[in-house]
Order: sequence, then C-alpha cells, then structure tokens
Amino acid sequence: MIGERLIMVIEGREARGQNLKELIEFMDAPRVRIAAPDNWLKRLGDCRLAAIFLGDDLEPDVIDGLITDVGEIDPNTPIVMVSADGVGH
Repeated sequence: MIGERLIMVIEGREARGQNLKELIEFMDAPRVRIAAPDNWLKRLGDCRLAAIFLGDDLEPDVIDGLITDVGEIDPNTPIVMVSADGVGH
C-alpha cells in the first residue's frame, strides 16, 4: 500500500533482526520489516518510514550512511540504536 507507515529493522544478523521485529510487533506497532543495510531502500518500497532500528553490529561508516539516507527521506524519522545489551544507546 502506497504511503503505509512502516518500521524498518536494519540488522546484520537475521535471527536477531527477527527477534526484534517480533518484539516491536508485539507492542502493536505498525508494519515492521527486516532488511540488511544494502537492501533496506528496496524493502521500504513505497511505504513511509515510521522509525528505523539499527543493530550495533553494523560498521560505523554503514551507520553514518544509513543516517544520511534516512535524513534525506525524512529528517524527522526516529532512529533507534539497538545493542545486544538492550535498546537505546
């Protein structure tokens, strides 16, 4: 659906991304989709970003690039860093 709000989980480890996706969905969030750093825009499609969750396993230059890309789409999109120890660095 065009314009549908979507939360994107960008995580290098698929199992961890799936766990986080399930947790977010459990909180009755809008649609959640998992993507790797190199295909998240394709996976976003025509949806609007509600938020981005980034795994801490991503390289700093990849994180910088993702933040720049998200800012170009919508600078008001919340970006949450997720660590193995918990959420919210």
